[in-house]
Amino acid sequence: MRVLQIILICATLQPAATQILENKAPRAGIAATAKPYDVLHYAVDAKLGMIDNSFSGRMTITVLITQPTDTLWFHSVGLLFDSVRVEGLGAGYRFYPSDERVTIYPAIRFFVGETLTVFISYMRDPGFPRPEERQGYYYYQPSWQPGFVLANIGYTMSEPYDARLWMPCYDLPDDKATCDISVTVPQGYVAGSNGRLVAVATQGGLVQFRWQEEYPIATYLMCITASEYSTFSHFYHKISNSADSVEVKYYCWPEDSAGSSFSAVLAFQKTTLMMERFSRMFGEFPFEKYGMAVVYPFFAGAMEHQTLTSMHRSIVSVAGYPYYEYVIAHELAHQWWGDLVTCQSFADIWLNEGFASYAEALWNEAEYGNASYEQKMESFLVFNATWGGAIYDPESQGLPIFGSNVYHKAAWVMHMLRRLVGDSTFFNILENYRTAHAYSTATTSDFQSVVDSTTGQNYDWFFDEWIRGHGWPKYAYTSSWNAGTQTYSVDVSQVQDSLWPTFRMPLELRVFTPAGMIVYSVVDSLRFQTFEFRPVTRPDSLQFDPRNAILKQIVRQPGGDRIPEDFRLYQNYPNPFNPETTIEFDLPRTSRVRVDVLDLLGRRIDTILDELKPVGTVRLHYSGSGLASGVYFVRLQAGEVTRIKKMMILR
Repeated sequence: MRVLQIILICATLQPAATQILENKAPRAGIAATAKPYDVLHYAVDAKLGMIDNSFSGRMTITVLITQPTDTLWFHSVGLLFDSVRVEGLGAGYRFYPSDERVTIYPAIRFFVGETLTVFISYMRDPGFPRPEERQGYYYYQPSWQPGFVLANIGYTMSEPYDARLWMPCYDLPDDKATCDISVTVPQGYVAGSNGRLVAVATQGGLVQFRWQEEYPIATYLMCITASEYSTFSHFYHKISNSADSVEVKYYCWPEDSAGSSFSAVLAFQKTTLMMERFSRMFGEFPFEKYGMAVVYPFFAGAMEHQTLTSMHRSIVSVAGYPYYEYVIAHELAHQWWGDLVTCQSFADIWLNEGFASYAEALWNEAEYGNASYEQKMESFLVFNATWGGAIYDPESQGLPIFGSNVYHKAAWVMHMLRRLVGDSTFFNILENYRTAHAYSTATTSDFQSVVDSTTGQNYDWFFDEWIRGHGWPKYAYTSSWNAGTQTYSVDVSQVQDSLWPTFRMPLELRVFTPAGMIVYSVVDSLRFQTFEFRPVTRPDSLQFDPRNAILKQIVRQPGGDRIPEDFRLYQNYPNPFNPETTIEFDLPRTSRVRVDVLDLLGRRIDTILDELKPVGTVRLHYSGSGLASGVYFVRLQAGEVTRIKKMMILR
């Protein structure tokens, strides 16, 4: 899942909430006590009445005893137990609400190496106080928001620590197990879950859907989704064997299947192509099926439940197509990075979210070319307070566990690693990482070990600076020509906070002379360095890091102004806006500049600027008071150069 800025483009969807985030905030009461067992299998039998938020279940947990113990504990909060049995015999139990745990006292003795089955019959405690964003199991009726909720809907949402609110389990990601999930609902409802659908049985006005996930899964990735859905399917033909296919099944309300305002058929039309592209990059699609279930309301933007992603209804908005393609790509990429290989703890969450965010850029590159890739990477740049923290272990720093730090900054780390090692080695790293940790878990150190072994080099410096370290480099530079010595000097300063690292990075300098372009490669590793070169003729201009291989800011050199090295249109801010926003762009030379606002069809609807502008950074203030809510483009034209950015107006 990613911190998605879901912009509700269709005004009929949710006028009261203009921005939906994947709100996976840290939770209190997380037990750190080592468990004395490994979970081998979960079997959940859930019953949903679909007339209120009641939820009853029967859970059978199969565990392997790994440490001497005479008790067992599991995560559980807001659940009422009816009975507990261990190996068929009744057992006592006690809840510890502050730890969100239950301890079970079996009536039998057991020893290390034994396999036990624990059976718990339970129901959701209707009197337990739950905040709206931490229900575990969510239920809504059309009366909740008439005209927007089209049918009764019930679904689970568990990341990071909320599976324990709808089933007793070991609810941390370091222990994955196989699972069976049976869901019983009234006839007319359709239920989706993880893995393969193995049976559907109807009796007495009820229908039971039985799902089987044969691959190990973390509890936060287990799910149930049920409503009066219609379904349709695509089939992905494997690149490893075109005769073998994977069903991709979609769940949505009938009105949203191919309607004029919402169309799942339109929104999901490239899913199998994405699966093919990612399979070529990351290795063959790793599970027995894939699917997407459209849910609403949904406090998260999307959630990568293993083999069945939950998608906010706005993703299938016709007005939002193809803008939300990045969400579909992000959640699909999680099937490799997050589901196949799962972060061992949420301290390592960047291994899930940074990888999936970077996959958005990889999809753009594969489908639309390098310029689209570069634009995606540029759109990730926010340089906010969260980015000042370390990417690793955001919770321990008091940072959002699902903030931009672990999504966009971490995606830039992947981009920089690719630039450092080259494409072939980079994708070999991903292949080796997958091979070493498939269907299991991994830590940041595990990933670094793969980087080191694949490259044959020690990347402590890189991970210490970019993953465990704080901030980012802020460069200031000047250049000068010494006619006497025929020497061209470039002074580079790192002027970031003194508490942030001094970054050591390979740096490319592109120098233009009357005789042609010269590329110099240096290593910048000090707070101040001077690099001297002897070109044949005096340089005309300099481009600093022209391939954007480094996550950085270029700032004003003390005592002087920065001359932009390239044409650049920055993302407007704020974005979304209502009605005022600021637009900035760089001009490396005096140019006739035109700045237009375009609609989704590329038609010019407003001109902000049309005049000659000198070298430097230009800042424009724009009012969209005359424009309706929706997605627009701002286009910069300077001579033969064109730059375009998306911008959004929300009323």
